[in-house]
Amino acid sequence: KAEFAQESNISTSKFNAKGTVRAAGITVDTSNKVVKQIIDIDTSTVTNDVALDFGRVIVGGPYRPSPNVPNRVLVAFQKATIIFNNGFEINFGFVFDIIRSVRNATDDGWLEITYIDDDIRIGRGNKGTMFVLTRKVDAVQP
Repeated sequence: KAEFAQESNISTSKFNAKGTVRAAGITVDTSNKVVKQIIDIDTSTVTNDVALDFGRVIVGGPYRPSPNVPNRVLVAFQKATIIFNNGFEINFGFVFDIIRSVRNATDDGWLEITYIDDDIRIGRGNKGTMFVLTRKVDAVQP
């Protein structure tokens, strides 16, 4: 099936946790939190921004269309930042460089757009995460 097509050494797995996201081996509990996923078509970048009790976790990087699956983009994460409420920041984007080097890969993950209209986007990630996102920022409540 196309949905399980492998992409340039990107690990794909089933994911059974509700209300969490994972990146670079880090799992973040997002239940009852505001999660933003911003796909910027002009710059071909994707950014995930999760508001947590202690601050925010932001990961992102450039994307490109998948050569194997029409509704999929491949993402090479470059930015990974924890911003604490007191303003202190920890940048650990280098972790993605290490993971890509070990895997001999150019991409870290993929996103598929399952459904999209003027109000919502439903998508899926290579780690089994399913996203139901709205374009209306005011409609998001933890």
